Amino acid sequence: MKPRTVSIAIAIVCICSAALIFSEVHQLELFDLIPSSITHGSFSSSFDTIEFEGASEFLILLRTAHRKKIANPPPHCQEQRSKVNVFNRAIEIDWIGRNISAVEPTWSSFNRSSCNFVGLAFPPTKGALHAALQQTTYISSFHTVSQCISDSFQWENGKPFTCLGNNFGGTLGANTEKGCIEEAVGGYQMKLWNEQNSNDALFQCLKYYLDTDEVLREVDITTHMEDMIANVTRLDYVSQRGYSRDDTDWSTLAFLLWSETALKLTGILEAANITTSEQIIRNLQRMMAVIGRGKNTTVTKCVAELLPPMIGNKSYTPEEQRVWKDTGAYLSTSTMQESPSSLLRNLPGSLHGVLPPSPTAIYSVHALLGEVVNVNSEAYFPGCTPYWNAMLRQEAPPKKAFIETDLEAKKNGTIFANWKNSRHDLRNEIIKTCAEDDSKCPFPTFDLVIDITQVYCGGFFHWMIEIWPRIGPFLDGLLSENMPKFAIRIGCESSQIGFHPQFFGLVGFENITLIDSESPVFAKEVIAPTEGFSHSPLLNYWNLVAMRQKVFSHLGPIEKSENKTVLVIIRDASRRPDANIFNRKFLNELSDGLPDIYRVVPFRSSDKKMMACMACQARAFMLADVIIGSHGAGLSHTLFAPAGAAILERVDKSDSGIYSELAFMLGMKYFPMDVNTHHSGSYIDMITLANGY
Repeated sequence: MKPRTVSIAIAIVCICSAALIFSEVHQLELFDLIPSSITHGSFSSSFDTIEFEGASEFLILLRTAHRKKIANPPPHCQEQRSKVNVFNRAIEIDWIGRNISAVEPTWSSFNRSSCNFVGLAFPPTKGALHAALQQTTYISSFHTVSQCISDSFQWENGKPFTCLGNNFGGTLGANTEKGCIEEAVGGYQMKLWNEQNSNDALFQCLKYYLDTDEVLREVDITTHMEDMIANVTRLDYVSQRGYSRDDTDWSTLAFLLWSETALKLTGILEAANITTSEQIIRNLQRMMAVIGRGKNTTVTKCVAELLPPMIGNKSYTPEEQRVWKDTGAYLSTSTMQESPSSLLRNLPGSLHGVLPPSPTAIYSVHALLGEVVNVNSEAYFPGCTPYWNAMLRQEAPPKKAFIETDLEAKKNGTIFANWKNSRHDLRNEIIKTCAEDDSKCPFPTFDLVIDITQVYCGGFFHWMIEIWPRIGPFLDGLLSENMPKFAIRIGCESSQIGFHPQFFGLVGFENITLIDSESPVFAKEVIAPTEGFSHSPLLNYWNLVAMRQKVFSHLGPIEKSENKTVLVIIRDASRRPDANIFNRKFLNELSDGLPDIYRVVPFRSSDKKMMACMACQARAFMLADVIIGSHGAGLSHTLFAPAGAAILERVDKSDSGIYSELAFMLGMKYFPMDVNTHHSGSYIDMITLANGY
């Protein structure tokens, strides 16, 4: 099958010819916000420049390293090979790398190292690394308790982080369930609350209430006091959900929950003949009424003093303190140097313990590209990618190394039909034939292929965050005038190649050949950049920030207006619709509740013209000061948002932490929102808090 060749010169200039009418909030059009011409302005990326040593000449360096290896091969490479030697980064370099300043030696000991592949690392320059470490970041609760205790995050004590687990939620934050809860919405607040308030103080507030309660005041509680103070176990969290504005503030709710536990454990409820769930609920409702409505000023004042102060590195306004009291939301500034990335701090190959190893590239010649990269007597298997279950089985590599060449022996009328020798010999003979004579090669041939093949390339998130950015560190070289003609193998079936070509247009490619995965191809030279690590933007950090910078450079700085844009992602044409949540009522309330400087802008998946223009989508997010959306691929566009933007993600218990990770590493303010709340006030609270930073 002929590879797919795509011209994208027209696709990226679809700017502003289409229009989408907003809801009746302002009767604006989305394309009104996207300048038809780009001028210098105040747009801010994470940091100004990121460069990688040698990346602009990566092809020359890889070719030179390969020639040196072939001229002076390791001793074992001079021996006769009788089987395929298999290399898999996930296994051979202990996941994402140890001492990866030179990739190849980390594959294995020198007496087993690859004979036909070379690998080089392209570290960030000292200036780029320093800028990345000093980048402003924002610390908040990156998860909810329900995420921490659900199957989304897989906690196994003693098990190292590998491709197979054990934290599907990502690499940001604690790597234990207990630690995750202590940092989560509802868990972090309860941790502070428990540290501030002793059981004695809590009992005193409860006693004030019991003295006035018409049902419980008849019970002699003095006999229960010591037992209550000594034995009531504190709660780990006050709520399992994301941020929301409820009738009862979180500190008062924590007191009510503690009181319920204390009254149950000490027998006070039983002594008052309160034993059924309905009776207990009615008793708590009475207590809530007393506290919330100030019916007993002594109780109300006592409970109010239980609220811990807002922790941070700034002075808080009364409105910010009100948000802390009502919702428990907080924010503090930090730097990437202080990143709470426990996984990377424990990884010997990480840079300064907080950033992943340098970008790499694997290179070889005369390669058959199918499910794996096959060269003479060797096969290279992509490592820590969504290939997890398929590629990391011990029996998989030998079988997959012969898959494409075995088929040639079964075809009639070819020079390889009815092959009598071994599978290994057939494989090497086909590779040798293709290298010597294009006309006899049973596969389409290319001079140079950049292979970024991974599974799920038809999925928007996986493509945008894991796969497409793999070429990011090498874009200066790829776009240079002296770069020879090349093709990019993206690994999708031809029927899935839809939005992909426009992504390459975002970084300056005008015409490019994209190769699908429906049939193998032969490459005289092949380069495989650093794999995109599944569900972890932070592990893809260098790829993502390099690609982000190039998109900003190509689309040009955007002149932002004095108004602030709240972009609301509305999935009204999706398998997971949320238009019933982010409906007209919500948008109107959001607009009415925010100061006039904000304008609310719907970003609808049903807008076919906008969805057909990737450059328009990128620009829309470049203009956003606040992004609201449900967990899903639409939030991948956060990659294009300016540093300092606020990201409000509506999360459910089964959702991973990928978008909190993406927001954090790009210097944005992240808030996980309760999936069940329809209250626009909850979102206004978070926007109010974010605006103070």
